[in-house]
Amino acid sequence: MISESVYLHYLSSLLDGDKEQCTQIVNALLDKNIPVKDIYLNLFQRSLYRIGELWEKDRCSIADEHIATKITEGLVEIVASKAESASQDGRSALITCIDKEYHELGARMVANFFQINGWNTNFLGSNTPRSEVVSIVKKRKPNVLGISNNFYINFLRLLKLIDELQKEFPELDIIVGGQALAEGKEELFKRFPKVKYLESLNDLEEYIEKFE
Repeated sequence: MISESVYLHYLSSLLDGDKEQCTQIVNALLDKNIPVKDIYLNLFQRSLYRIGELWEKDRCSIADEHIATKITEGLVEIVASKAESASQDGRSALITCIDKEYHELGARMVANFFQINGWNTNFLGSNTPRSEVVSIVKKRKPNVLGISNNFYINFLRLLKLIDELQKEFPELDIIVGGQALAEGKEELFKRFPKVKYLESLNDLEEYIEKFE
């Protein structure tokens, strides 16, 4: 469990752009065996959401937000590299962002979470063209494809990609997530029988545990 005082200390350090202090805080949590999911959700995600709120209220700059994101990206990799991973069991996941989507941090955390849970995982990153996603799915044949969509304007691109994937790979399991889907849009996925909307890492953890 991450205490409120630790969170506030981390948030203050992140707003100051103090990468060294943020790293020390995260390493201390890892030394205490705080679960990766808690660090991702209750430190990284919570602090970035708070910084986004501060930016919307003109209480921090876009530069502050960018610095915080870059620091967090590095820390996500540190956590993943130090976390104890389960033995790989042959299952594979391919994680990507929708075309024209440049916010990849959430998708990166999802990819790392699969990897920590013993999956062979490939992360394609941000702004991956639809044709490239289809091509790599054909080549890698993953058990699960994860797609991140944070910008509302990209939602139609997501639907087009899913439609194409379901026609060409009808047995492919697809998970989708991102802030653009948080306001009821998940209802639109009901016409895709192999697509599941996951709201958080808690949902992802449950999904991985139940995956057959």
